[in-house]
Amino acid sequence: MYKELENIFDELETLRNDYFSTDTFNRDIYKRTVPDKWSVGEVIYHCYLLLKLTRQLSQVYVPLAGSYMKLLHQRPKYYDGRMENIYAGKTMQAPAVLIPNMRKEYTKGELRLMLEEETDKLKKCLEGLNKDELYWIRYPDPVPGYPNIIQTVKVAKIHEAHHYRIVLERVGEYR
Repeated sequence: MYKELENIFDELETLRNDYFSTDTFNRDIYKRTVPDKWSVGEVIYHCYLLLKLTRQLSQVYVPLAGSYMKLLHQRPKYYDGRMENIYAGKTMQAPAVLIPNMRKEYTKGELRLMLEEETDKLKKCLEGLNKDELYWIRYPDPVPGYPNIIQTVKVAKIHEAHHYRIVLERVGEYR
């Protein structure tokens, strides 16, 4: 796996380890401290849904885009892996497909395992790509500015950090 991509996945693992070891993530993860805001469990499930959607799209889109790139003998004009925190500004409404519909209340361990399994599936999907493919292939997502693969994985990491930080602040604020 390309080193920069591997580093992002390592950072994501560290981020999860840090948050999942907090007191907030080890209490009643389905208790909403604010009635119209997601609980810790719902936030984790929402992050899982985004990761799963990214992986599913990648399984279909990346091979097609890679073939198109090779057919046209394309290379990226530049290798830009920078990604701003698109979640830092005004709150965004989650698309319906990413809103947690908790038919089952998973344990914290089950949720963590679901995140890890999706992460591993995404890694497998991206592991054989070379530097040119990682920077040339762009996802059709206007919200983060049509990110390349490196930027997309960074968005997933930024997204998790954003939600975990907010839920910790909310729980601390309403104790």
